[in-house]
Order: sequence, then C-alpha cells, then structure tokens
Amino acid sequence: MQIQDKVAVITGAARGFGKRLAEEIVARGGKVVLGDILEEGYDVAAELNRQSGGKVAVFQHCDVSSSAHLSSLVTRATEEFGHLDIMVNNAGIGGTIPWADADGLAVSRTIDVNLKAPLEGTRLAVQYFQREGRPGCVVNVASMMAFFPAEFGPVYGATKSGVVNFTAACATLAKMGVRVNAVAPNFADTAMVRDMLPKENNSVFAMNGVLTVDEVVGQMIRCIEDESLAGDTIKMLPGKPFVVHKGRKAVSSGVVTSAKL
Repeated sequence: MQIQDKVAVITGAARGFGKRLAEEIVARGGKVVLGDILEEGYDVAAELNRQSGGKVAVFQHCDVSSSAHLSSLVTRATEEFGHLDIMVNNAGIGGTIPWADADGLAVSRTIDVNLKAPLEGTRLAVQYFQREGRPGCVVNVASMMAFFPAEFGPVYGATKSGVVNFTAACATLAKMGVRVNAVAPNFADTAMVRDMLPKENNSVFAMNGVLTVDEVVGQMIRCIEDESLAGDTIKMLPGKPFVVHKGRKAVSSGVVTSAKL
C-alpha cells in the first residue's frame, strides 16, 4: 500500500515510535489521526500542520484500554479526512519491575494496554474496512520479548507473545484486502525503555544493544507498503539483519464460515 493520500490512525502518538511514524506518513503524503493519553499530542499535530501548511494531522485524547476511545479515533478519521486506510496499534507500557511486587491492577493494566488494545484496535479497523469495502492495513507493535523470555518482564512478554500470535491468526484477512502485520523490536532508544530500565540497569543495554527509533519506524513503514506481508512479524535485533518471523500463520479452514453456534 502506497501511503500517498492515505489516512492513518496511530495510538501512542505523542512521542517515540508513534510520533516519528506520524512524521514519516505525513512526509509521504498521508494524513494522521493521533491518539494518546499524553496531551503533548496536540503539539505534535500542530507542528505537522504548520510544516505542511494545511490540515494533515489531528490529535484526540485516547486511553487505549477503552474500546469507546479507540472507536472514536476511527470515527475521527472519517469525519476529518473522509476515510481510514491504516491502523497502527503502537501504544504500550512496560509493566512493573519487579513484576511480582505489582498489584493486580498494575498487571491488568499491562494486559489491557499491550494486548487487549491491539486486538480491539484491529477489530474496529477490520470492521470498518469490511463494512466500507475498502482495502486496509493494520500494524501492531510487539517485542523481541515475545520470543526471548525475560525474568524481569514475564507479563510484558506474555502480552507481546499474544500480539504475535494474534497477528499470525489474521493472515487470512489478506484475501479480503486487509493485511495485519507486526514489528517486534528489541530495546529501542525511547522514553518508555529509558524509564523501565534506569541507568543502574544499563548493563542490559550494553549486552543487547539498542535500536534507534528510525530503525523501528522504517520497519513499520515496510509493514504498510510491502504487499507480500500478511500475518507476519518482523523481528529486530540491533546490529543484525531484520528478519520476517518464520512461525506458522493461519490458513483458510472454512471453520469460521461453517460453524453454527
């Protein structure tokens, strides 16, 4: 899918991957609806509009754990720009360290933001694409912790594993013109990672290396533009070639259309 004249919803768009992706999409001729709980998103949208000399971006407060908030982003895209083409489920949180000391609410919040929100964002986008008869694209943000269990983040890793499996299960949507893909970066130089792993723990960075924000955003763009990707997750390790995960993807089985519930 070429980004020129396309409209994208991006969650977690006030900083990090989401902000940089918004800048890239606008630079390629697209328009963006930005969602975040951080009010800095208003400034991001204003700057994109200033640089473009017209309305190419709008911001809306969004808590991705709320289905109503996510649905309102889809509605905002159609109201402001006429349609929706791309849904990017980028918002995420790092969880609590040490995780076992967290209360149940903190664990539930990690699951709600990192797993339930991408599922719901994808559902709403696919529902829109099918209702309108439009092709579309969804990009989910997973993590290499989906593949490499880490003692300090079992809940976080479980949510990201779920995102990878869910994305693979959406592979058959491609036959209807809807592609769902994901990126799975290792640690990247974002505020969330810096907050999650403070300086005294930077031996983790030294051991594994750190991706740049631009490297990750480049692969998010690839998920949108590369028509050969459907149900795929791009694995990203610093200093190594980025590879498409070779895990199994869903195949058409007829179960969905034949089941009688």
